[in-house]
Amino acid sequence: MDGENKRVVKNAMWMTVFQAANYIIPILLIPYVSRILGVDSFGKVTYMQTIAQYATIFINFGFEYTSTRAIAVNRDNPEKLRSIFWATIYAKLLLTIVSLLVFLPYSYTHSQSNEELVMYAAAWMINVGWWLYPSWYFQGVEKLSIMSVANFLIKAAGAILVVICVREVSDSVNYLASFSFSYIAGGLITVAYCVKKEGMRRIKVTGEIVKMLIGDSLPIFLASVCSSITQAFAVTYLGAGHATEHDLGIYSGAFKLVFAAVAMCNLPISMAIFPKVSREYEKDRAGGIRYFYKTLKIVVLISFGFSVGMYIFSPLAVTLLLGEKFAESTELLRYYSVCPLLCTTSLYLTVQGLYAIQRQKYATIVEAIALAVCIASTIIFNEQFGVKGAVWAFDLTVLTEIVLSLSVILAMNRKK
Repeated sequence: MDGENKRVVKNAMWMTVFQAANYIIPILLIPYVSRILGVDSFGKVTYMQTIAQYATIFINFGFEYTSTRAIAVNRDNPEKLRSIFWATIYAKLLLTIVSLLVFLPYSYTHSQSNEELVMYAAAWMINVGWWLYPSWYFQGVEKLSIMSVANFLIKAAGAILVVICVREVSDSVNYLASFSFSYIAGGLITVAYCVKKEGMRRIKVTGEIVKMLIGDSLPIFLASVCSSITQAFAVTYLGAGHATEHDLGIYSGAFKLVFAAVAMCNLPISMAIFPKVSREYEKDRAGGIRYFYKTLKIVVLISFGFSVGMYIFSPLAVTLLLGEKFAESTELLRYYSVCPLLCTTSLYLTVQGLYAIQRQKYATIVEAIALAVCIASTIIFNEQFGVKGAVWAFDLTVLTEIVLSLSVILAMNRKK
């Protein structure tokens, strides 16, 4: 391998560490927190975190791809880098303010007490950290080791605060505030690092640049919204009275395991390769296309290995991570085992095949069609086959994404 390809492999390894921190540390906390808070309080804080995550999607707004791509292409131009860096910070600040203006009346009208209102606020505050945290910058300049270390420290600090501050049911606010505080601290520290060590000193940025950056990210944001709803629709539908509590619990157990595995598989690959593909397309479209197809084969091979491993070790994973009461989740997890292959391939085709060549609008169309397929197939399959049908519906949805994305890519490349 040449030096650049070695860097891609190294970045993929660091992204594995990044995702491990994202999923393993919260998973390790679940047994502790659920026992301290109890069923009711644990459900309440989980719901509030979910509501806050909608604001997170809005604030990130696709900058992980558009700003990453812009920085990757201009990383040898310090002045341009500073402009992109601060334009992204200002754009995310604007979106953070907008999300707060929406969140405040929602939390006020849905709070039954002042304590719940404080809990909503504590949950939302994590978005201040998401506003500041410049993961898109580190991805663009391919310094994922720094981002991985920072992410691990943020998650670890949050976990330590939880263990220290959460000792009884009344500490629900402390649980939510612990992660928010760690993210805010991490965002402040990483921005200061970029200013001091990376030369990203603050410069004046025009409103036109911020507006252009938001406009470029809009199609990706819309695609992300569709994708997020697609992923969560089955749980939402089953929880709305279309499954027994037992079946919903069995499905949720398999769901949590498979998507932790999917994220561990696909995001390290995608985020490590994305800057490289963007530069290849920018330098030479033909060379970028060749690199895309070459790396696609590698991605499929790696994700296929994940799927095989998940199928083989499903019983062990369920027993160790969920417990014997979730034994029925094994069958669902095996139905889900194709997801690392399908989801990773779909994400790669979208991010590398459509985002990298700046055809985000097609990704939005693909995700919208996939969402429609997801809703229809989940309702129909669940009626016929129960919770197994919900798994098959999701598999069908991702397969639809792959077929549509690949069709668009082949058509665009042939046209060029």
